[in-house]
Amino acid sequence: MTKKGIWLACETTKNQIETIKKIAPDYEVIEGWKDTAFDFPLEDIEIIYGWKGQKSDELLKKENSRIKWIQGKAAGVDFLDLASLKEKGVLLTNGSGIHSIPIAESVFGMLLAYTRGIQASIKNQLAKNWEEAERLIELHEKTIMIVGTGKIGKEVGRLAQAFNMKTIGVNSSGHEADYMDQVISQDELVKHLKDADIVVNILPLTDKTTSFFNDQVFNAMKKDTLFLNVGRGPSVDTASLLRALDTGKVAFAGLDVFEKEPLEADSPLWEYENVLVTAHISGIAEHFKKRLFAIFEKNLKAYIAGEELPENLIDYKKSY
Repeated sequence: MTKKGIWLACETTKNQIETIKKIAPDYEVIEGWKDTAFDFPLEDIEIIYGWKGQKSDELLKKENSRIKWIQGKAAGVDFLDLASLKEKGVLLTNGSGIHSIPIAESVFGMLLAYTRGIQASIKNQLAKNWEEAERLIELHEKTIMIVGTGKIGKEVGRLAQAFNMKTIGVNSSGHEADYMDQVISQDELVKHLKDADIVVNILPLTDKTTSFFNDQVFNAMKKDTLFLNVGRGPSVDTASLLRALDTGKVAFAGLDVFEKEPLEADSPLWEYENVLVTAHISGIAEHFKKRLFAIFEKNLKAYIAGEELPENLIDYKKSY
C-alpha cells in the first residue's frame, strides 16, 4: 500500500517532527521547507504544513493528488486558489492568532511614534537637530475604532483598554467581542466614524473588503483622525487615503501593508511626514514556530482521529 505523506513546508524543530511521527505513525514525514528536492511522490502527500508556492501549486494541479488538508502559516488566505481548494474538497486551516501579539504591539508602536513625537525625534536625531515639540497627544480617554474583531482585533482592544481608551469594534454582523466597549456592524461603520479618534483596519481580504476604505469612508471620518492599516493592503484604496491626508481628514497614517508590495519607490506615501511606512513587518512573531505548531498539533490529532478540525478552519463561503 502506498504510504501517505505529511509535507513540512515550513520550518520545524526536531522535537516537533518527533511529535508529528507519534501522532501520525502511519504517515511519512517529508521535510521540504528549504526547497530541497525529496524522493516522496508529490501526489501521495495528504497533508501540507505550511505552503511553498510552485511545488504546492503543482501538487494541487495533479489529477491524482491525495491532498486533503493544508495548514497554512499566515492568517490571510487570499493568495491561495480558494476556488480550486473548495472544488477538490481540501480542508484549509490558517495561522490566525499567532500574529495577534506582535501586530497589536506594532499598532501601539506606530501610534506612540506619532502621538508622543518619537517619529519626529528620530528624524531630528539623524539631523542633529534639537527641536522641542509644542503639542503632543495622549491616548488616554481617546476612542479607538477597531475594524475587524478577530484575534488580532481583540488583542488591540485589550491593550487599548489598558491605555484607558474607549473601544468600538466593527465586524460583519455587530456580534459581541471581547475587550470592546461597543460593537457595530460593517454596515453601520460610516455613521459611527465621527465617534472615533483612531481607526485601525484589521480586515481580511475578500470581495467585500477590497477597497473597503474608500472616499466615502475617509470622508465620514472627523478631522485629524489617526488611521492605521495592519490588515490587508488592497482593503484600502491608496488614492482615497492620499486625498484624506491632503484634506486633513487623516492627520497620521501608520501603514504596514499596501495595495502593491513592495511599495513603489515613486509612491507619494514615502514623502508625507505624517505617514509611517513599515515593510509588512507587524506580523513577525518572536515565537512564530511554537505558536503555529500548537495549532497544527491540535488539528493533526483531530484529523488522525477522524474528527472536525478544531482550530482556524476556513469557511470557503466567507473566504476566511
